[in-house]
Amino acid sequence: MPFTEEQIKTIAPNDNAFSAGKKLSRGHWENTGKSNRGMWGSIKGSGKKPYMTQIDLGSIAYKCSCPSRQFPCKHALGLLLAESANLVDFSNATEPDWVLEWLDKRTEKVTPKAPKKELTEDEKEKAEKSKSRTAANRLEGVLAGVAELELWLKDLLRMGLLELPNKPFREFAQVAKRMVDAKANGLANSVNALGNLNYLNPSWQDEAMAIIAKLNLLIQALKAIDKQTEDWQITLKNLAGYSQSSKELLANEDAITVTDNWLVVGQQVKENDDITIQRNWLVGIKTNKRALILNFATKFSPLEISVVPGSIIAAELAFFPAVLPNRAIIKSNSELQKGLEYTPEFVETLQQAHQLKVSSLKLDPWANDHLVLLKNSRLICMDEAWYVLDNTNAVAPVISEFSLDKCLKWLAITGNDKVDMACVIRDKEILPLGVFNNLNYTII
Repeated sequence: MPFTEEQIKTIAPNDNAFSAGKKLSRGHWENTGKSNRGMWGSIKGSGKKPYMTQIDLGSIAYKCSCPSRQFPCKHALGLLLAESANLVDFSNATEPDWVLEWLDKRTEKVTPKAPKKELTEDEKEKAEKSKSRTAANRLEGVLAGVAELELWLKDLLRMGLLELPNKPFREFAQVAKRMVDAKANGLANSVNALGNLNYLNPSWQDEAMAIIAKLNLLIQALKAIDKQTEDWQITLKNLAGYSQSSKELLANEDAITVTDNWLVVGQQVKENDDITIQRNWLVGIKTNKRALILNFATKFSPLEISVVPGSIIAAELAFFPAVLPNRAIIKSNSELQKGLEYTPEFVETLQQAHQLKVSSLKLDPWANDHLVLLKNSRLICMDEAWYVLDNTNAVAPVISEFSLDKCLKWLAITGNDKVDMACVIRDKEILPLGVFNNLNYTII
């Protein structure tokens, strides 16, 4: 099934690239074709030779002979949009040599390599000691930061919550920087959240107490990290700011893996200082398993497009170890699936959705996003604010990040009728992701 125009727009690096791709979709494409693994075509560029464009449909990757540094380039977007609008004949399924060679190389990359030469017992012992020493030094630095932060937090509470608005922003920035120096970026984020509170908001005290309570709970748990189970130690380190290695996960034979047809129900991209974070939420159609795939970008490295919102991939996902293992990466995948064979499981009411959230919080009190599939719901506007209404007439506020344009798009797609929806519960608010119409799913 071709990607829709809306899906292709989420792949584009920016609006200008998408617009340029749309113009090229109506261009004179030649040597076009599509196989189970990929699609390809050539189009005349500014030089003598045409630009050769190819797309890996299995792991979503692009290659083009044009000089553009954007990924995907306008030619790859144009090729995808040409197929979406049925403007080009893709009936040729025989991969030409230049496409065959590239796709075969990509297949080799995802095929596990032969194990390295077996280390001697002495070499293993030295490597293990070095690794343990590095880990111990890192934890020692984090715990030093934890001790400093606990003293600062006690002083903050001793002065009283009402003094919080009088504190200069530079104090929060300085404390956060010391947490970064201690390699505890997760703690720094919590301090910054306190410093960025909107004190004109009537609920700022509730927000402050929620941040302080979670931060204090994390501080106490980190102080006793050596008494925790392995999964809890990993979870606490992640919260403190440890990164997780995809390479180590793929090499871990004990890692949780789930093979399913995965529906990508939504995506959210956020700018955080110099880092762009892309969240992709997936639901296993057969297993009903939830998964979160995170991609990151900096000014020096673009976002990896591993999944496309609204698409269905037959894949094996590997899950990072945690108390609540939701974050995953694609371990191996096959071709994109044409559509849903049947719908996944839904909850009937917002109350049931809330109970699922509570169950998750009992396992991990720091869990924030909770992916839910909700039946018979619609959006309503009351007092200039938007809410989700379920079939019991219970309501929950829509998160402010869900723009008015998206609310209006929702109404246009659904006709304001009740529909089955995918959404994320974040704190007490809801982020709508998309709607089901029988076996069709549409991203909002």
